[in-house]
Order: sequence, then C-alpha cells, then structure tokens
Amino acid sequence: MLENYYKLEISGKDVKRFIRSLYKMNIYFEYIYFTNGICYVKVNLDNYKKIKNVKTCYNIKVINVYGLKKIEMLLKDNFIFLMFSFIGIILIYFLSNVIFSVNIVHSDIKLRKLIISELEKYDIKKYSFVKDYDYLQNVKKKILEDNKTSIEWLEIERIGTSYEIKVEKRIINDKEEEPNLRHVVAKKSGIIMKIVAENGEIIKKKNDYVKAGDIIISGEIHKNDEVVDNIPASGSVYAEVWYKVKVEMPISYKEELLTGKNKNILNISFLDYSWNLFDFYPYKDKNVKNNLLLSDFFGMFNINYNKESEVIIKDEVNNIISEEFAFKIARKKIEENLKEDEYIISQKKLKTIINNSTIVTEIFFKVYENISSFSYYSIEEGQ
Repeated sequence: MLENYYKLEISGKDVKRFIRSLYKMNIYFEYIYFTNGICYVKVNLDNYKKIKNVKTCYNIKVINVYGLKKIEMLLKDNFIFLMFSFIGIILIYFLSNVIFSVNIVHSDIKLRKLIISELEKYDIKKYSFVKDYDYLQNVKKKILEDNKTSIEWLEIERIGTSYEIKVEKRIINDKEEEPNLRHVVAKKSGIIMKIVAENGEIIKKKNDYVKAGDIIISGEIHKNDEVVDNIPASGSVYAEVWYKVKVEMPISYKEELLTGKNKNILNISFLDYSWNLFDFYPYKDKNVKNNLLLSDFFGMFNINYNKESEVIIKDEVNNIISEEFAFKIARKKIEENLKEDEYIISQKKLKTIINNSTIVTEIFFKVYENISSFSYYSIEEGQ
C-alpha cells in the first residue's frame, strides 16, 4: 500500500533548536534541509501526528502530501469533474452499444418488409442492443435457409449504431424466356485498337474511328446480306481515347516540415470545444491523427487518443513549376479512373497560363481504354 507522507515548512527563531527537540521526542524525518532560516522536512503519518501535538511558537505548515492522502485530496478536489466524466463514459458506452436504425438497402417494399419481420425474430431492430459478429452470421444463415425462394444473398453489417442490411432478391428465370438481344457499342469516341468478340458479328475493325453509340459487335448474324439469327452479343473493345486535363497550382504555398517529435495525447471534445489532457507542453503547429475511443450517438461528445506530430510551417514561393510535376498530378487524375487492363499511351503539354496567384497547365493524354457498352433491341426493331 502507498504510505502517507507530509512535506512540512518550519519557520521561526532558531529553527535548528526546535528540530533538535523533535529528535529528543523520537520524531524522525525522511529527509531534512535548511535554507534562509527555514527548515523543510518530510515525515510519515505517525511522526506528523506527533508534530501536530507539540505545543510550540514555531510556524508549521503542510506544503505537500504524498501517498494515498494525496490521491484522496485529488479525488476530493476534482470530484465533480470525475463524477461527470465517469457518467459521460458510461453513457457513451451505453449509447454506443444500442442500435438506433436498421437500414435495408433494396427498393422492393415486399422484400424490405420480409427482411424486417425476419430480423425482429432475432431481436435485430431499432433500440435493441448490439449483437456480436458470430450471432449476426448465424442469423444471416437462418434467414437464408428459411427464405430460399425469396432471398438470393444477404449481408448484415454494423456501422456505428446502425445496421445496414444488403439483400438481393432471388429471381427464378423462365427457361423458355428469350434472352435479351443486344449489340456491343462504343460508349465514347476513339480509334479501335483491339476487339475481343465472344458472341456476335464484328462489323468494325482495328484502326476504325468510332463515335459513342456506334455498333462494333452486332447481335444480328448476317448471311448473304440477310439476318439469319439474333443473339446477345458480348465482347470487349479497346480503343485509343483522348482527354484534356488542366492542372492548377498555386504560385505561393505553405510547406510543412516534420521535426520528428511525436506524442500520444488523450483528448476530450464537446461540440466545437476540445481539450488535451495532461498536455503540459503543447506543439505550436502539428499534424493530428485522430483515434476515436468513445463517442455519443450524435457525435457531440468524443474521447480520442490522438497521435500528434510537431511540424514547422514556412511560407515559400513556388517560382518554377516543372513540367514533370504537372504531368505527375495530371496522370494521377487519369489513372484513378483506369482499370487494370487500361493504361496511358502518351502525354503532351498543350499550354501553360500564369495568373495572379496560380499556374494553369493543360495536358493532352492518349489512353488505352475499354469502351465497350451494350445497346438492347427487340427482334422487331432489329428487322
């Protein structure tokens, strides 16, 4: 256990004489030192009680307390703050473990009602307590087993204090139903570089220029200029397409330099106010990586354990913008929308305009891209 100690300040005429008298009374000190005619001592609880009972004209003042007594004093002085903090944490924990909404992602009203009814059987509903992952997986399995003819696929995902239910309706196709007839068409203009036909009749060839909507693989099968069959055409068409990208960059900018100093801070925020606890030497400028520990349902009260990195911010003037830097930004804009089998063929700067505060560079790109799309038709239309 933590033993209680008291740091005392003893002052008066000839303090050393008084200290000697305390020794004669079998009162002992953990440490003792003198400065400017004042004596500072540290004593345990028993010796402190003995000193209190000594009748003297010397001034004896408690200037610090250690051990359990110190903790007791801190708790007493901060009782209201600690009480409300404790209540807040309990309330946040409670609210964080209650479901306030169940969202079913599907437009079919009958299917939505079916899912709601099934979920309520297992107490998955509004204002119910959060269920663990294994329980949700078992519920999903049971619902799918009980509704094999109605539900194709089901997923139950917890997002904060909500459940998001994703569901696909089971569609039983009529075997005699005629499949949808379609052409493979261009979804944008370009020059064809590659055609991979799976079904249908190819009516365009490599290096042909096509506009959006042009048929490339037809669902109509011809023989001697007559349509002998109609099928759902399928395949992929790759073409060279073109883009113009504008990159706008500031002439002046602020640069952040990391100092290498980092620390973890417990942070409490309420509405627009925020407090760092025990942050005795706060950084003037910093990057903060938030790590939410607890939050109420409305996001008004949060407790975070943040990582702070000290930075030095300095203003610089970007006098020379290299083409390479502009290309890098522009390429990133293009590549964000490209798929695995698509790529940039070439790039070329068209022009650069310098305004009062920005530099605008326009770049032209040739891109190898899948331009396949489908156009559906009926036999009557095809004929």
